[in-house]
Amino acid sequence: MPNTPFAAGALVLALHALPAGAQEVGGAAPAEPSSREIADRVQADVDETSLRWLGITRVRYSIPLEFSAGGGAVLARMPAGYDCTTFCEYRGFVAQIEPGSAGGQLGIGYARVIATPKPRSAFLNNVYVGWSARAVLVRTWGASELDPARQTLAGFEGQFALPRLSFNLGVLRRISSAHEGADRYVYTAGIGWGF
Repeated sequence: MPNTPFAAGALVLALHALPAGAQEVGGAAPAEPSSREIADRVQADVDETSLRWLGITRVRYSIPLEFSAGGGAVLARMPAGYDCTTFCEYRGFVAQIEPGSAGGQLGIGYARVIATPKPRSAFLNNVYVGWSARAVLVRTWGASELDPARQTLAGFEGQFALPRLSFNLGVLRRISSAHEGADRYVYTAGIGWGF
């Protein structure tokens, strides 16, 4: 979905530039709406928005979670009449929880995703392109390669997604105690499927 204010302005200019309609049989030209009326109609369409959410899932291998699967949602305000039959652009709040073999992650932030929803479902079907920036809280457990294996970290993670593939990078800071020689920061990276 294009940038709404830009698209609305372009539509107003395009409609205003159209030539006058053909003369009717009686010789009178059809009444043209004024540019102000056109702008008001376009603005009314823009103002009629609804809050929509899209379920998201992903499977990935990353440091420090190792193998993980996550689920969450993107919450965005969109034009009420748009049915997303070809694709939708979701821009808004994202929240996701992701348990893994060596830890778990909770993330919240902002996402922008161009995708198609599954038919008769509230979940994402295909991601054409997308990105997100999230604040994350990570708790490691089990056979984590971090030293010590069980610790809590907080930080930021960025994600970029293409069709069927996603990449993430981030930096985390230890917020639980660790032994004196432990690094204060942990850098994250991962590759997976989904968003």
